[in-house]
Amino acid sequence: MQHVGRTWLAILALFLTLPVACVISVAALYGLAWPDRPDEVFSWAAFDVAEFVPWILALALLSLTSIRPWLKAAVAVLSVPYSMLAFAAGELFVGCALGNCL
Repeated sequence: MQHVGRTWLAILALFLTLPVACVISVAALYGLAWPDRPDEVFSWAAFDVAEFVPWILALALLSLTSIRPWLKAAVAVLSVPYSMLAFAAGELFVGCALGNCL
């Protein structure tokens, strides 16, 4: 029973760290493009890389846990749209913090 609790704790940790990692990734884009906006400096490919780096790192951390492989695969698939939404929210958060609200 204790193993089940640790499994859900690891999954919850993944879903809680993804938004933070996405905000850091967006902040790095803004920092690299400063004083311009990132969408004026970088191509869409740079945004794609910045969007999936937090997801890949989170899954790398998830792979270190003792969760069953089928559950890891399910969490990985379900976390893709969540990661994309977290990145979009990070763009809004960092953009508004720097005065670039939509």
